[in-house]
Amino acid sequence: MKYICVGCGKEPKEIPEYVELAKDEGHETADEAVRHEEGTFNRENGHFWCTPDYIKAGMPLGVAP
Repeated sequence: MKYICVGCGKEPKEIPEYVELAKDEGHETADEAVRHEEGTFNRENGHFWCTPDYIKAGMPLGVAP
């Protein structure tokens, strides 16, 4: 499954926030960091919101589309 930010369409490895999170928290990949650390991550479809896009979207509650 490909993980994609709903807002910008980028994969975790393209977003510095998740690359750094992976290093800081001991995850092997940015995908793994999103899977374990990102509260907006939707396990059913691999979608999530990166922080800037989550804020732009008005910080919606519930799972990402």
